[in-house]
Amino acid sequence: MSNLGVHGVHGVHGVHGVHGVHGVHGVHGVHGVHGVHSEGGSSGSLSSGMTFTAEALTGYWNGTAEAGYWNGANSYGPSTDRRQELRRIDSLEPAARINVLADEAMSLFHVTPGAEGQIVVSTNRGAGGAAGDEVRAKMLSLVPPDLDAISSQLEYLRQGADLRSDRMNEILTQKGDMLSFYGAQQHLNLYGKRWTAILLHALYLAVAAQEQRVKHFCTVPRPIDLTPKVQPVIQTPGHSSYPSGHATEAFCFAVMLAALRRKTTKGAEGSFADWLMGQLAKPAADQGAADTAEDWLILLFRLATRIAENRTIAGVHYPVDSAHGAILGLSLTLGFIAHCEGGGGEQPVFDAVGNAWCTGETAPGDFTLSNWRAEMVQNGRLEKKGTYRVAANAPWHSLPAVWEAAVAEWTGEAAYTP
Repeated sequence: MSNLGVHGVHGVHGVHGVHGVHGVHGVHGVHGVHGVHSEGGSSGSLSSGMTFTAEALTGYWNGTAEAGYWNGANSYGPSTDRRQELRRIDSLEPAARINVLADEAMSLFHVTPGAEGQIVVSTNRGAGGAAGDEVRAKMLSLVPPDLDAISSQLEYLRQGADLRSDRMNEILTQKGDMLSFYGAQQHLNLYGKRWTAILLHALYLAVAAQEQRVKHFCTVPRPIDLTPKVQPVIQTPGHSSYPSGHATEAFCFAVMLAALRRKTTKGAEGSFADWLMGQLAKPAADQGAADTAEDWLILLFRLATRIAENRTIAGVHYPVDSAHGAILGLSLTLGFIAHCEGGGGEQPVFDAVGNAWCTGETAPGDFTLSNWRAEMVQNGRLEKKGTYRVAANAPWHSLPAVWEAAVAEWTGEAAYTP
């Protein structure tokens, strides 16, 4: 398994504190080249020395361009095709690159309070109108649980506390690194899958921004706020318990890696969202029965579930936080992928109510993968509530170009190489 501390990876700059793409702090893309004036070390004496060198070599310069020296374009603006856009993205210094990609990724989504206590997550690039005009389209609504509901969830924290010794290493590591665990299932050599790492970084930043916005609107108290007997084994974060950020991010990674891995399998044509929802809707008896593709898919989601439930075991989240964080991660990533793949295609819309997960004789209560999957197809607590479509993208969009390069890393197809 590759070291997903991302040690020395060129082009994944500034990922400080990112779950799983962690440790790329201070890598300027010219790693190990000390003293290179353009991107390496610098000092007053170096700059002074270069000033005297320039005067000695060039003499007087009258401030004009060298005739015929520049062999590039003579007018400038947005790129006109995917290859050109990817070349532009690749030429950026790492910090600038991720800022460009993160801005586009974050611009895809919008979070706002809605009616009846709903928090509505929308895409800003929904397709609507006769001319395909861009409109805001609902992707997901969440209603946070009330005090009675989260109080009823404390029993699951008590049960989970018995597993703390067994899960301690996982709990501590997953505070800052998730992708190393996914790297045990999917080969994430970040030199061979550089564009994949860049794509995951942009996805992470967009998802984390939306999850924090949802959290801010909900502001649900943490377990330790309800009783000191929870005794969490890690520091309780200083933001809303609902929805779980770890669940949101773990499921977004599972969905993205599933989308990329599916590109390498037979019968990968058609809508990824339709295929994924169909796989997740299969009854438990069919899980991995004769379909190796489903085997690897379910392993990804088992891992995402385990990462999420470790936060309940640690004493910082209720199961409902994970259940709805998981659907948030799924929904955001499907929208992100739809944009990357060119727009169009029917994407699922979900409604989720916190109290419905927690209370009632038939409520799932606890968060398990089988409960979560069943609620999407059987009892309706996470049931699909219609569909939306993403607007077609433009040649100057950056994420589709990065997506195509990442897909090529998984399929072995020819792609633009720096």
